[in-house]
Amino acid sequence: MEEDLPVPRAALRAEARRVVDAAGHRRLLVPRCRVGRPGGTGVWLPEDADTGDPGLLSDLVERALDGLDETATGGSGPLLAWVARSGDLVAGDGDLAWLRAARAGFGRHGLALPCFLVLGRHGYVDLLGGHGHTWSRVRASRAATAGTRRRPGPGP
Repeated sequence: MEEDLPVPRAALRAEARRVVDAAGHRRLLVPRCRVGRPGGTGVWLPEDADTGDPGLLSDLVERALDGLDETATGGSGPLLAWVARSGDLVAGDGDLAWLRAARAGFGRHGLALPCFLVLGRHGYVDLLGGHGHTWSRVRASRAATAGTRRRPGPGP
């Protein structure tokens, strides 16, 4: 795969678009961890999870994996975990807490964590392998914004 990642760049960009569509008109993306396959089946973990509680985070990842398996549909590549958020593509404390939790949760299932991504509007970075890619800012799809555009009022 591209840049030694187990998932194509197109699937990551599709996942970024999914996140932006879900954010609606908010410019900032709330940091949130997801377990699954980018562009396919996955489980969003609670956005208000206490990143200072490593046991809780590990349990959340483990439970997400309970509901997924190697036959989960959609997307491409193996099961993995990533954090979608706004901001620079560098590791923050919350990202590192989710990385540790993902390693533990995957380990409890006997699965290797192939990569751990921080994914944003402007690209991604793999915190395990150090690979990354930037792209032009991902914007909401036309379908997501079709009913939300301001319409001109009645004429004079």
